[in-house]
Amino acid sequence: MERVLLRLLGATPRYPVWARYVLTLGLVGIAFSAKLLLYDALESYPLLLFIPVVFLASVIFDRGSGVLATIASAILAAAYFVRPPASSAIIPLAVFVLTALFIAAVTETLRGTLEELSEAKSYGDILLRELAHRTRNDLATIMSILRLQARSDSNPAVQAAIASAAARVDVVAKVHDRLRVVDSNRVDLAPYIEALCGSLADFHRGVRPIAIRAHCGDISVWSSQAASIGLIVNELVTNAFKYAFPEGRAGVIEVQVHAEGARIVIAVRDDGVGCPAETKSGLGTRLINLLTTQMKGTMTRTPLPKGCEVQVALAVDPA
Repeated sequence: MERVLLRLLGATPRYPVWARYVLTLGLVGIAFSAKLLLYDALESYPLLLFIPVVFLASVIFDRGSGVLATIASAILAAAYFVRPPASSAIIPLAVFVLTALFIAAVTETLRGTLEELSEAKSYGDILLRELAHRTRNDLATIMSILRLQARSDSNPAVQAAIASAAARVDVVAKVHDRLRVVDSNRVDLAPYIEALCGSLADFHRGVRPIAIRAHCGDISVWSSQAASIGLIVNELVTNAFKYAFPEGRAGVIEVQVHAEGARIVIAVRDDGVGCPAETKSGLGTRLINLLTTQMKGTMTRTPLPKGCEVQVALAVDPA
């Protein structure tokens, strides 16, 4: 019922004045006909069926239509349904008129409030789009600076560290790209994960024959959660590229993301040299642990007959 009223109040087309008044009188005529049909049952309530008419006219059209419905209903009730003497109906008619006018006024106030809220929402959406656009540009600038710095340093370790930082910034930037495309604060994970894995393959593979395959279910999450999921995928895939395929060997990395109830499960498996005996506590591993803890998740590492699988289960907020 609330949604129906909000739709009527907020989305009613603005008919010409004459059309609004003609349709209002038509509503009053329908109530009058219904009263004639139910005269015996509603003999003691001559004004009852006209109250919904006033409300509907005010909701569907405007306050003027509500006032017209009030006047027309009072005249018809006084002429056809009020028992003599007429003086005995003055107070009921007065109460009806005052109540109906109050309904029309309140409905018009609600309409104005909804219009102001709609304008404020539209303005807020514009500001959010502009903010997302500027944030994306700022992130692109940061990535350019980092890559420029990496090229200007002759130390390979420094170059690798800066390149990793740029890749992490790119993960967040891709979230803003998705927000700009869908114009929402939620992100569809499937195209986001596929685009992210494609970029990671191009970035890490080089001339090595390593394929990356991404599979993601039809999942939608909040943008902040998408950024965390993207960073986790980024670190897991990067680790697989670094450690699973030494000495230029070929292989395949599979990324699977699916929902299990209120949890998102990320599984990254490879057919490389297997799980390391000891997990290195590097920046990437610390970042995965931090994000997993923040999202109340767990991480498990499972050796495979050929390769290794890392699975991260994360709790996500409902839509």
